Amino acid sequence: MPYKMPRMHLHDHSAGGRRPFRDFMKQRTLLLLSLGLAALLSGCAAPTTHRTKVDDALIEIEARKQREIAFDTMLSGRQRLTAIAHPLLKAAAPLCGEETHLSLGAVFTNKYLFAEEFRDIAVVKLGVGEPLQILQVIGGSAAQRAGLMAGDIIVSLNGQSVPTGEDALKRFADILEESLKEGAPARIRVVRGDDRLSFQATPERICSYAVMLGPGDEVNAYADGQRIVIAGGMLRFARSDNELALVVAHELAHNAMGHIKAKMQNYMLGSLLDILAAAAGVNTQGVFGNMAAQAYSQEFEAEADYVGLYIMARAGLETAGAANFWRRMAAIHPGSIGRNHAATHPATAERFLAIEKTVAEIENKKAAGLPLEPRYKADKKPGGDGP
Repeated sequence: MPYKMPRMHLHDHSAGGRRPFRDFMKQRTLLLLSLGLAALLSGCAAPTTHRTKVDDALIEIEARKQREIAFDTMLSGRQRLTAIAHPLLKAAAPLCGEETHLSLGAVFTNKYLFAEEFRDIAVVKLGVGEPLQILQVIGGSAAQRAGLMAGDIIVSLNGQSVPTGEDALKRFADILEESLKEGAPARIRVVRGDDRLSFQATPERICSYAVMLGPGDEVNAYADGQRIVIAGGMLRFARSDNELALVVAHELAHNAMGHIKAKMQNYMLGSLLDILAAAAGVNTQGVFGNMAAQAYSQEFEAEADYVGLYIMARAGLETAGAANFWRRMAAIHPGSIGRNHAATHPATAERFLAIEKTVAEIENKKAAGLPLEPRYKADKKPGGDGP
């Protein structure tokens, strides 16, 4: 039988044969890219002076100091925002419909509620551990009137033991929801230093929208129907607590008046036209849905300004001078000064004048002893169902 030379294949067509070849080509490509990168870096311009050498141990010490500064800044910002938001959430409760809950006016925490990079700092600075403790008692709240203090470790609520550990706050929130009753004092046992103390605090109804400090540095804030997010840049831009309250109240009004829900409904209606057009073979790229979502956008913003001022007044905050905030906003966003019917927000000049008129309206009601309630259209009612 004649000898047959075996055929040499570049690769085997079986799965096992393809894999080694692909791995070889991948490694070859990575090697070529690495060589290319090395050649590129060798040709790049470099500094002409020596880099100062720093001891690694000193770097770690400085990094710790900077993390502590970041922690303090973050904590003070959140506590400032919480202290400002709480009375507004309480004042707006009649406008929030079913989106309300009973609150003691205290912020609870343990070590697990801090990001891992800040956890050891929180343990040292705040003394947090496994148990839940009070991080902040809000001024004028039920907790403050009862005598509770920051640092108190919560032992029980209405005789029910308070959970500890990683999911303690979530489980405690369920206990709060079940235990707190309208007009009924809650019995709270705490550990304060070496003492075990008991308090009674009657909870108050507030809007159920979380007010959060956002990670962004821009001068911005927004509401999404469930939350209110204030960017770090806005926190710094607001010169006074009253200015920050104006921003929070505006976003709270968006949620309370159902603006996000209304815009979503408008979007769905517009999208029906997009669907009909698609059925006819026309790709509208969602233009009708987007146009409908922006319908009444300026009107919603104007209403949030109007209702937001009433929320501030109902919370006992000063509204006089609130309009000046929009003059400062115009200075950093000069493009918003003039009218633009395509814009989502009214011009800052218009907002300034409208806010001044609303402040005058509120002051007249105060002088006449009238309820501080916004003027509604005849067919509209408050409670989060619409403007």
